[in-house]
Amino acid sequence: MIVDDHELVAEALRRALDAEPDLVVMGYAHTVADAVQLARELRPDVVLMDFQLPEGGGSDATVLIKDELPDVAVVMISGQSDGAALAVALEAGCTGFVNKAEHFRHLPSAIRSALAGEVRVPPALVEELAASLRPRPVPVGSELTPRELEVLQLLADGQSTAAIVHDLVLSVHTVRNHVRNVLSKLNAQSRLEAVAIARREGLLDSVTP
Repeated sequence: MIVDDHELVAEALRRALDAEPDLVVMGYAHTVADAVQLARELRPDVVLMDFQLPEGGGSDATVLIKDELPDVAVVMISGQSDGAALAVALEAGCTGFVNKAEHFRHLPSAIRSALAGEVRVPPALVEELAASLRPRPVPVGSELTPRELEVLQLLADGQSTAAIVHDLVLSVHTVRNHVRNVLSKLNAQSRLEAVAIARREGLLDSVTP
């Protein structure tokens, strides 16, 4: 499913995907409200989500769709290519980020990665985001529990909440509580920042892949 408020862009996306024998465009939406309603009706495997939409952003639509349909993968497409945009997309629950300036040549592989449960983002943006993180002192007494370390490792592997629920055989509520605890203990503002801090502090070294 394609979500973009510019009909010409949506049509260009469809044409870019038509040549792929394993991909089928199910429909279009142009606003946040329409995106949520259409996703509810079509239940697509993947949503291509524009970063900027009328009446809200693509991140808002992503959060609303993932709350109702956690198994739907969302790939953000954006003309704004920087670490801040990437952080917003990943925090909303996207599993991919593609820059419109790349002429959509990476879209098919990004869609297939999303279907496989893999997070695919431009490496340069991840490096930019990690480099921009200011050192945050980890509070005293913030030791992570073994279960929280497991959740952190899965976050570092790019797993979504739904995938963590499946892997650890836990409820969505329990996994979300673990994620909140991890962010709180690491004094992180987002999942991506938590992973960056954990790698910097060597917290993932003790977790068996």
